[in-house]
Amino acid sequence: MIATDHVLACIIAGARSIYSWDLVVTKVDGKIIIDKRDGSQVDFMSVNETANDAPNNEDKDIMNTPLKLSQEASCLNQNVSQMVLDYQENAEAMDNPNPFEDEDEGVGSAACGAYRYRKVTIPGNPKATQEFEQQPMSIAIRTEVNAKTLGTGGQKQLVSIKVLNEYDPKLNTSWRKNLEAQRGAILATELKNNSFKIGRWTAQAILSGCDVMKLGYASRVDAKDPWSHTILSVQTHITDSFAEQIGMHLNNVYGIIRSVANMVMGWEDGKYLLIKDPMKSVIRFYDVPWETFADDEQEEEEEVEEEGPELDEEGRPLPEQSSGPLAGRR
Repeated sequence: MIATDHVLACIIAGARSIYSWDLVVTKVDGKIIIDKRDGSQVDFMSVNETANDAPNNEDKDIMNTPLKLSQEASCLNQNVSQMVLDYQENAEAMDNPNPFEDEDEGVGSAACGAYRYRKVTIPGNPKATQEFEQQPMSIAIRTEVNAKTLGTGGQKQLVSIKVLNEYDPKLNTSWRKNLEAQRGAILATELKNNSFKIGRWTAQAILSGCDVMKLGYASRVDAKDPWSHTILSVQTHITDSFAEQIGMHLNNVYGIIRSVANMVMGWEDGKYLLIKDPMKSVIRFYDVPWETFADDEQEEEEEVEEEGPELDEEGRPLPEQSSGPLAGRR
């Protein structure tokens, strides 16, 4: 299997989600490739998706609709992950350059971070009826690491940096007034209101091998301005302990991936669409044609080549020759 931590995290935490999302699953020669569509909802982070009073499109403030809040949260996480980095000291250069650097804009055009390619082997089940279920399965995963830091013993620790955002202090306990005194209660509320998002973050941290998760709390400077925020606090969590706290056990993480893979391996080679049902806590597979979701650049287009004028021995164009009554006219 080949996939990124983003798509696998959606599958792992899928039972916690309310909104619909989809992934493209391709099976070729006994190998499975899981990817997302361009512009997919998977690229964005939801806000208060699992809250009792979740945002809706009928909100009088358009900035507080689900789509706008999702864009705000995604942009905030991108900016904060760069803001907290120390570029001057202890910066570590990777062996290979960032594959998403824009050559025209130069170094720094892409967000700083590291891509960590990992190979994970999930053991098979000797009691299974199908042969592929009995065999171990290897997964090649491209994961993201936001930073590194030094632990108490001086050892290097990989860090995942994420941010929760408050868009309306009146909905819950105001973070500005109560965050220092009621951190546990506020975190518990966020775990309830953003179960899928925090579950995705935790699954990504597990897959990337991050030792630590830095969880920030950001609030709007003005409730009417979605693009100006203040970082109120940052909490540090040990990834394994935090995963246990939210009920995401390591065996379940890889067991879910293996279950999905076993299902696909039992089908014929082809392309399938995995969709989270918007009404139920289930995922569905649909068989789609090979050319579905193909990039425009990969589609075959007929090209008409125009023939240029004939040239003489010295490379000059020969005069046009015609016959009949239309000579000299075009």
